[in-house]
Amino acid sequence: FFFLYTWPFFLALMPVAVVVGVALHSLFNGKLLYSTFITIATVVVIFGLLFLWLMG
Repeated sequence: FFFLYTWPFFLALMPVAVVVGVALHSLFNGKLLYSTFITIATVVVIFGLLFLWLMG
């Protein structure tokens, strides 16, 4: 039942992940490999922090 009531929080992470990806891609001067791995790591960390915040 946890995800039944908290899915809007996780749905709100989708546009945040896009903005983070665009920002990191521009910071790494268009290097796709570096920006992809850093974006994935950042989104996983944000997802984990949101999950821990909701569990606490």
